[in-house]
Amino acid sequence: MNQSFATELQKYITKQFTQLRQWLRPDPADSVAVKIFKGIYKSLAVLVLTAFSPVIIVILAIAFLAAF
Repeated sequence: MNQSFATELQKYITKQFTQLRQWLRPDPADSVAVKIFKGIYKSLAVLVLTAFSPVIIVILAIAFLAAF
């Protein structure tokens, strides 16, 4: 049962990562100004997504505690 859960979790994470990569790619039909605006918007969204990721928060907490 653990093996199937791990396999399904890996498939789900891979699918979500692939969808994120597709969302980040610029649309060739957009004009340059729209590509720039979307690029700024998407980079801010990824920054917030990364900043509030539980994994990043745990790593930062460990680094903070290790500094003392």
